[in-house]
Amino acid sequence: MASTNTASRSGQFGALATVALWCASFALIKHLVDAGLAAPDIALGRYLVAAPGFAFLLWRAGGLPGLRPGEALRILLAVFCGVTVYHLGLNAGERTTASGVAALIVALAPAATLALALAVGLESYAPRRLAGIALAFAGVVVVVVLGSGASFSLDGLRGPLLVLLAPCMFAVYNVLFKPLLARYDLIALTAAGGLVGALLFIPFEDAGALDRFGALDAGDWISLVALGLGATLAGYVTWSIALRGLEPSRAMSYLYCVPPLAVAIGALALGEPVTAWLLLGGALVIGGVALAQRQPARAAVGSPRPCAEAAETRPL
Repeated sequence: MASTNTASRSGQFGALATVALWCASFALIKHLVDAGLAAPDIALGRYLVAAPGFAFLLWRAGGLPGLRPGEALRILLAVFCGVTVYHLGLNAGERTTASGVAALIVALAPAATLALALAVGLESYAPRRLAGIALAFAGVVVVVVLGSGASFSLDGLRGPLLVLLAPCMFAVYNVLFKPLLARYDLIALTAAGGLVGALLFIPFEDAGALDRFGALDAGDWISLVALGLGATLAGYVTWSIALRGLEPSRAMSYLYCVPPLAVAIGALALGEPVTAWLLLGGALVIGGVALAQRQPARAAVGSPRPCAEAAETRPL
């Protein structure tokens, strides 16, 4: 009993620490975009900062023994979608999108993953799931069209649509990674993805990258290091602690705190407006995701669901 209580307390600590690390990432990205960094600069910078930690985690987890060529190709494609395109879209979109709005759009990721899994036959259809997905997508429409409080225009859609690439690509990432979780450790896969992802950002850089990095002040560098060591590396360590100490469904429930906290941080740190439409849209997104992921009462009596499914709630 004592060991169970200890594991539960460590899981709660891990979940709370993860929320704290991830909720600030959207404001940090917005700050770095406003400081003059391009989308590839931010993505490459944060992953280079995190790379030594990912290398250590991959070594500590024992690597990916027996990796087959087809599995390596699957990892490469998954990482390109869920890391490269995800971060390039999010970073580029935040140039013209408030960090709070971006956080609420990215919160669609679990619903987008479930929708894709249903489409390819990895999950079973249920009215509750379909209703939750529809509600979450409706919430994103409200956030994008009405949430900023500004007059609607097609030009203004470019930023949010770029951000929308993030949850959509992360859905592809989850579906591609799911078969690998039966053979390989989740931490090892995450660490390998982080290392491969860092390399895949390099072709998107241009000759002006060094000048842009050189123009950063101390506060900008602190923000970039915080993204790399905090949201990108430490966040996955604390999330693993949460998954080991809590049932997956309970661990996931903590992540519903990330979008509203990200909106609050954007308002307090960056002066972003918080409108009634933004709050309504955010409530629809979070409520829809919760509804789509909620398990029937009879399923809760059985054994806990695999941690792999809980890992699908958050992008790298």
